[in-house]
Parts: sequence; C-alpha cells; structure tokens
Amino acid sequence: MNTSIDKGFSKVDCTTDLSSLEPEQVAKMILNVNDHATNFFIQQIRRKLSDLVRPLTTARGDKKSYTYSNFNPKYAQMALTILRTYYNFCLPYKSRDKKKLSPAQRLGITEKVFTIEDILYLR
Repeated sequence: MNTSIDKGFSKVDCTTDLSSLEPEQVAKMILNVNDHATNFFIQQIRRKLSDLVRPLTTARGDKKSYTYSNFNPKYAQMALTILRTYYNFCLPYKSRDKKKLSPAQRLGITEKVFTIEDILYLR
C-alpha cells in the first residue's frame, strides 16, 4: 500500500481476527488510517521543547556547546507530560467533519476544551 510518494511503501500486519469482515471493509478501514495527529504532536515536541535539543559542536569542533541544551531526563519527562496533556485537552483542531474539538473531546473523555491554567492548577 503506497500512501504518499514522500512516505514510500507501507506494510500492514493485522493480528486482530477480521474474518467477520469483508476484504473491502478491511481495505476501507486501512485507507482511513493516517499518522497526521502523531506527526503533528512530534512536531510540537520539536518546536516547543527546545531543552531537549542535543548539545552542539563548536565551530572549531574541539568542544561541545550546551548553550541551547539543558537536557535532564526527569524534567524532559515532566515537560512531555505537560505538553501531551495540553495537546490532548487544550488544543482543539478542525478535522474532516469541520468540528473544532480537542482529541479528548473526540474520544468522549471530556465535553469542554480546557485552558492551560485548568491543567496546571487542576481546576
């Protein structure tokens, strides 16, 4: 299955028993799946969490510069948890159905879009 010229070829391996479905139904389900939400979240991590940047080599190449790097796994995990919560509960987006909902609303976990203050102060 080739989804995009940029992405190359995809291989699907299903471990779920789909014997009750017709091959056309399975094909439609597979074609409806995409990785846009996952890619968007990873891009958010790259853009928002500059502390996760690896150390840079200096111009002379003799040392590493930690100017843009403050990597600590403990704080990286905390920052990712905050960003993931923000992304899932506070950041609505429009999808094909033209409704502007957060991922948590789409899953039915909540009925409202939260603010970052709601998340940070547990309101």
